[in-house]
This record gives sequence, C-alpha cells and structure tokens, in this order.
Amino acid sequence: MVQTRGRGRPRSGEGLEVGPLLQGALEAFAEQGYDGMSVRELSRRLGVSHALLTARFGSKEGLWFAAMEHALAVSERSWRQLAVDSALDDLEALRQAVVAQLMFAAAHPEVLRIMSHEGAIDSPRIRYVVDHFVNPLRPLVEQRMRRLVAAGRIREVPYATLHYLVVQGGGAPYASPVETVLLGGPVQPSEEEVRRHAETVADLIVAGLTPHPA
Repeated sequence: MVQTRGRGRPRSGEGLEVGPLLQGALEAFAEQGYDGMSVRELSRRLGVSHALLTARFGSKEGLWFAAMEHALAVSERSWRQLAVDSALDDLEALRQAVVAQLMFAAAHPEVLRIMSHEGAIDSPRIRYVVDHFVNPLRPLVEQRMRRLVAAGRIREVPYATLHYLVVQGGGAPYASPVETVLLGGPVQPSEEEVRRHAETVADLIVAGLTPHPA
C-alpha cells in the first residue's frame, strides 16, 4: 500500500520468529492499551530483550504498527478481493464481505479491543489504521453500493453506519467474550458457530438495506 506502512516492519535481520511475537504484542496491547503497556512489560511477556525489540521495531509505537499491520493485512486482502471481483453480484459481494469480516473478528478479537482503546482519542495510531486499511478500501465498497442504490436494490446509508454495524456490532461477541457468555453465548465458539453468527449478521444487514414497500 502506501510507503509509510513500512515504518512498523522489523529492522534487524536476526532469526527471530516474528509472527508469534507480533501476535503476542497484539494480545498485550489489547489487554492493557497502548499507554498501559510499557516496553519493559512487553519484553517480559514476549520473552525477548528490551534491546531486541528496540533494534527490530525502533520503538513501542513501531511494534504497535507492525502488530496491527500483521493482523489487518488478512482482512484487507479479503475485502479487496471481494470488492474487485467482477464476477460477483454487488449485493452478494457485500454480503460475503460481512461474513469474511466477522470470521476475521473471531480469529483476531484483540484487534477490536485495541481499536476500542484507540478509537476514543486522536493519535497517529488510529489515523494509521484508518488511512492505511479503512480508507483505501472505502471507494471500492462505495462503488458497489452506489450501483445497488441506483438500481433500487438497497437504500442509501452513510458509509460509517455500515462500517460500525459490521465491524463493531457484528464483532462485539468476540471483543467482549465475558458479556457474550453472560448473555448465553458459547465460551469457546466453534468455527461452525462463528460462521452461523456471521451469516446471520450478514443476512440481517442485507435485509435492512433492502428497500421495503410502504
């Protein structure tokens, strides 16, 4: 994507297995928030030295960028593929994108928890996510939505409304697992249960977008 995404990439050539380290960093930031997690505590939790983290990522913020990029790149690829697939009907592409997003949310619940921390304050981190992952995909999704609106197949809705219904609303059971269990949800949802939830949310959103006769 844009060049500044490289700011979070490891700088050292040491043979450290980066994937598990970035996943561990995501979990740490999700638990304590960016400000609540020190580099010393990150080093302890990840089992690496403070010096190594600094050498490979430059700073705590560099590690945050790298960890979020590591996770969000998966969701980005899925949305982009569905958005540009000309063989897919526009409404079906939108529905499949909702399902894919919620499957991602179940696999990476720490991302939503991090965004809950970051979304309430203005920082380079929230702007990084919006500028590098949300906004680049927005024109592709809006293009399909405009065609659907023009054809009378869906009603016009603000993009932010759809975004939050899908990401925050549909993903809430995985970002808030304790509340989910208290409401009768599964402690450890199976892949089948996750997909059933994703399909249900997608169907409800599509039905809600569809114009109904007065």
